[in-house]
Amino acid sequence: MDFDDSDFTRLVKATREKFGVSIAQAHDMIFADKEIRRLVALRINRSQECRKQALSDIRRNGDKSRFVREGDRIRFRNP
Repeated sequence: MDFDDSDFTRLVKATREKFGVSIAQAHDMIFADKEIRRLVALRINRSQECRKQALSDIRRNGDKSRFVREGDRIRFRNP
């Protein structure tokens, strides 16, 4: 499955519209799916724009971020 930056943006928008939720709630719903987390993790470590957004999330949310940086890689924080 090919998954690019704009696909994720569209997925978030569609989730918000369908369920009437905030961006953070849409992210929670989307990231509950293991396959989506895998695809997003790949994008974060391959796409400069995705990486930038994940690093911003880490800076903004600290220990509450969904992501953690391990050397040069970024991964989802274990629940």
